Amino acid sequence: MIRRRRQSKVAIGTADSDELSRAVRAHGNFTEVTPIFLISLLILELVDSYLWWVAILGILFIAGRILHAWSILVVEAQRGSYSLRVAGMMLTVTSLAMSAISGVVWVVWNLS
Repeated sequence: MIRRRRQSKVAIGTADSDELSRAVRAHGNFTEVTPIFLISLLILELVDSYLWWVAILGILFIAGRILHAWSILVVEAQRGSYSLRVAGMMLTVTSLAMSAISGVVWVVWNLS
Protein backbone atom coordinates (compact mmCIF):
# COMPACT_ATOMS: atom_id res chain seq x y z
CA MET A 1 0.00 0.00 0.00
CA ILE A 2 2.74 2.46 0.91
CA ARG A 3 4.55 1.91 -2.39
CA ARG A 4 1.33 2.34 -4.39
CA ARG A 5 0.43 5.49 -2.46
CA ARG A 6 3.88 6.96 -3.12
CA GLN A 7 3.64 6.12 -6.82
CA SER A 8 0.22 7.76 -7.02
CA LYS A 9 1.28 10.64 -4.73
CA VAL A 10 -1.88 10.18 -2.66
CA ALA A 11 -1.64 10.12 1.14
CA ILE A 12 -5.33 9.77 2.03
CA GLY A 13 -8.14 8.28 -0.04
CA THR A 14 -7.68 7.13 -3.62
CA ALA A 15 -7.94 10.38 -5.64
CA ASP A 16 -9.96 8.52 -8.30
CA SER A 17 -6.97 6.30 -9.06
CA ASP A 18 -8.26 2.93 -10.27
CA GLU A 19 -5.01 1.17 -9.37
CA LEU A 20 -4.98 2.63 -5.86
CA SER A 21 -8.68 1.83 -5.37
CA ARG A 22 -8.01 -1.79 -6.29
CA ALA A 23 -5.08 -1.98 -3.89
CA VAL A 24 -7.10 -0.43 -1.05
CA ARG A 25 -9.96 -2.92 -1.58
CA ALA A 26 -7.63 -5.93 -1.84
CA HIS A 27 -5.92 -4.90 1.40
CA GLY A 28 -9.19 -4.05 3.12
CA ASN A 29 -10.85 -7.30 2.14
CA PHE A 30 -7.90 -9.27 3.52
CA THR A 31 -7.99 -7.42 6.84
CA GLU A 32 -11.76 -7.88 7.13
CA VAL A 33 -11.74 -11.66 6.67
CA THR A 34 -8.43 -12.90 8.06
CA PRO A 35 -8.96 -12.24 11.81
CA ILE A 36 -12.14 -14.34 11.87
CA PHE A 37 -10.38 -17.21 10.15
CA LEU A 38 -7.38 -17.03 12.48
CA ILE A 39 -9.70 -17.16 15.49
CA SER A 40 -11.44 -20.23 14.06
CA LEU A 41 -8.05 -21.91 13.54
CA LEU A 42 -7.08 -21.03 17.10
CA ILE A 43 -10.26 -22.67 18.37
CA LEU A 44 -9.49 -25.80 16.35
CA GLU A 45 -6.02 -25.88 17.87
CA LEU A 46 -7.37 -25.37 21.39
CA VAL A 47 -9.78 -28.29 21.06
CA ASP A 48 -6.91 -30.51 19.84
CA SER A 49 -8.18 -30.94 16.30
CA TYR A 50 -6.02 -32.84 13.82
CA LEU A 51 -2.96 -30.87 12.76
CA TRP A 52 -3.32 -32.02 9.14
CA TRP A 53 -6.90 -30.68 9.06
CA VAL A 54 -5.83 -27.29 10.40
CA ALA A 55 -3.03 -27.20 7.80
CA ILE A 56 -5.42 -28.03 4.94
CA LEU A 57 -7.83 -25.30 6.03
CA GLY A 58 -4.96 -22.82 6.27
CA ILE A 59 -3.68 -23.72 2.81
CA LEU A 60 -7.17 -23.37 1.31
CA PHE A 61 -7.60 -19.99 2.96
CA ILE A 62 -4.21 -18.69 1.82
CA ALA A 63 -4.81 -19.92 -1.74
CA GLY A 64 -8.19 -18.20 -1.77
CA ARG A 65 -6.78 -14.92 -0.49
CA ILE A 66 -3.92 -14.98 -3.03
CA LEU A 67 -6.33 -15.70 -5.91
CA HIS A 68 -8.70 -12.97 -4.77
CA ALA A 69 -6.00 -10.31 -4.35
CA TRP A 70 -4.25 -11.24 -7.60
CA SER A 71 -7.54 -11.04 -9.44
CA ILE A 72 -8.34 -7.59 -8.05
CA LEU A 73 -4.85 -6.18 -8.58
CA VAL A 74 -3.87 -7.73 -11.92
CA VAL A 75 -6.45 -9.77 -13.81
CA GLU A 76 -9.48 -7.48 -13.53
CA ALA A 77 -7.40 -4.43 -14.40
CA GLN A 78 -6.14 -6.10 -17.59
CA ARG A 79 -9.07 -8.25 -18.73
CA GLY A 80 -12.06 -7.30 -16.64
CA SER A 81 -12.65 -10.96 -15.74
CA TYR A 82 -14.12 -11.77 -12.31
CA SER A 83 -13.77 -15.57 -12.46
CA LEU A 84 -10.56 -15.78 -10.40
CA ARG A 85 -11.97 -13.36 -7.87
CA VAL A 86 -15.04 -15.55 -7.45
CA ALA A 87 -12.85 -18.66 -7.16
CA GLY A 88 -10.75 -16.93 -4.50
CA MET A 89 -13.81 -15.94 -2.51
CA MET A 90 -15.24 -19.45 -2.81
CA LEU A 91 -12.03 -20.93 -1.40
CA THR A 92 -12.07 -18.37 1.39
CA VAL A 93 -15.71 -18.89 2.33
CA THR A 94 -15.35 -22.68 2.06
CA SER A 95 -12.36 -22.72 4.40
CA LEU A 96 -14.17 -20.43 6.85
CA ALA A 97 -17.29 -22.59 6.81
CA MET A 98 -15.31 -25.82 7.10
CA SER A 99 -13.34 -24.50 10.06
CA ALA A 100 -16.49 -23.33 11.85
CA ILE A 101 -18.38 -26.55 11.22
CA SER A 102 -15.45 -28.78 12.12
CA GLY A 103 -14.88 -26.81 15.32
CA VAL A 104 -18.47 -27.36 16.41
CA VAL A 105 -18.41 -31.03 15.38
CA TRP A 106 -15.09 -31.61 17.15
CA VAL A 107 -16.35 -30.06 20.40
CA VAL A 108 -19.65 -31.98 20.31
CA TRP A 109 -17.85 -35.23 19.42
CA ASN A 110 -15.44 -34.88 22.34
CA LEU A 111 -18.15 -33.92 24.84
CA SER A 112 -20.13 -37.10 24.24
